[in-house]
Amino acid sequence: MIRKAFISAATAITLLAAVSPASAALTLTPIGVSDGFNLTTFVGGYFGQYGPLAEGILPNGNVVTGSLSTDQIYVFKDVDNQTLASALIATPYTFTTGNPNYAITTAGGQVYGAQLQGGVYEMFHNDGSHTALTGPISSVTNFLGMWGDPVNGHIISASNSGLIDIDPVTGSFRVINAGLFPDGVTVSPNGNTIYVENSGTIQSYDYTSGALINTYNIGHSPDGTGVISGGKFNGDIIVNNNDGTVGLLNPSTSAFDIIASGGTRGDFVSPDRSNGTLFLSQYDQIARLACGPGCTIGGGGVPEPATWTMLILGLGALGVVSRRRRAAVAG
Repeated sequence: MIRKAFISAATAITLLAAVSPASAALTLTPIGVSDGFNLTTFVGGYFGQYGPLAEGILPNGNVVTGSLSTDQIYVFKDVDNQTLASALIATPYTFTTGNPNYAITTAGGQVYGAQLQGGVYEMFHNDGSHTALTGPISSVTNFLGMWGDPVNGHIISASNSGLIDIDPVTGSFRVINAGLFPDGVTVSPNGNTIYVENSGTIQSYDYTSGALINTYNIGHSPDGTGVISGGKFNGDIIVNNNDGTVGLLNPSTSAFDIIASGGTRGDFVSPDRSNGTLFLSQYDQIARLACGPGCTIGGGGVPEPATWTMLILGLGALGVVSRRRRAAVAG
C-alpha cells in the first residue's frame, strides 16, 4: 500500500539515496516463463522510493505518467526501452496534498488522475496538462487507487467518500461502498467485480451492491492489481507486490504463484489498452507485462499479430507450456 507522509522533494531525494535499495532486475520466474508471460522495460532510469507514478493512454496513443522524484508529468511514445530523457514532454506538477503521488487511469479513451489522499479528479490532455472535472465529483477527493471500468468508461476509485463509481463525462458519481478506502483498485473485464488491496490482502467486491465477496491472504505486501481477460488465465489477477515480486492469483481456487521476482518495490499498475499489456511501476523503472496471444490484462484490445511476433521472438525458443495444476491455498 502507499502510506507515506509529505516531505520536500529535495529532502526526499537525499534520504532515499541513502535508504533505497540498489537497482534490481525484475525477471520472470520459471513459472512465469512456462506460463507464457513476457516482461520488458517500458521506461528505465527512475530513482527514489516510489519512482514512477501510474500511467494512462492518451487519445493520441502516447503514454502519460510522471515521477515523484523529479516532480514531473511525462509523455512518452508507447514503445519499450526508453529512459526519462526519451520523454516527448516533461512538465512540472505542483504538490497539492500531503501525498503528491498521482493515481492515473484510462477510461473511455481519456486519461484521468488525482493526487493521492486529497487530490481533485482531473482529465489529462495530450500535452500532459490536466484540468479538474466539474459536476458533483468536484466536491469529492481521491484517496488511493483508481481504475477505468472497461465496460462503461467510468472510473472506479477510492475516495474520501469510500469506493465510488464516477461518470467522468457528467461528473456524477455513485457510492459503491462508503466504508471501503482501499488501494490497488481494478475491475473484472465484465465490470461485475471490483478487486482491491486492503490491509495487506486482496479482496473482491460486488460492483452493484458493494458487498464483500472474498478475501485472499497472499502475503508479499500486495499493491496494484489487474485482471486478465482471455487465454488460459482468464479471470486471474496480476498483483504487483511491494517486496519486488509479481504474482498471479486465481480467485476461483485462491491459488497464488510468483511469476516475476528480483525487482525493487512494486506499486502502481496501469493497463495499456492499445495492446493489452500491463505497466508495472517499480522504484527504478516502468516494466511491461504481457500474458500471451489472445489475452489482455486490465481490459482493452488484443495485441496485433505483429506485436505478438516480437514478443514471441523475445521468448526465444521457449514453447508454450500447459498450465500446471496448482494446489489451492487458503483464502
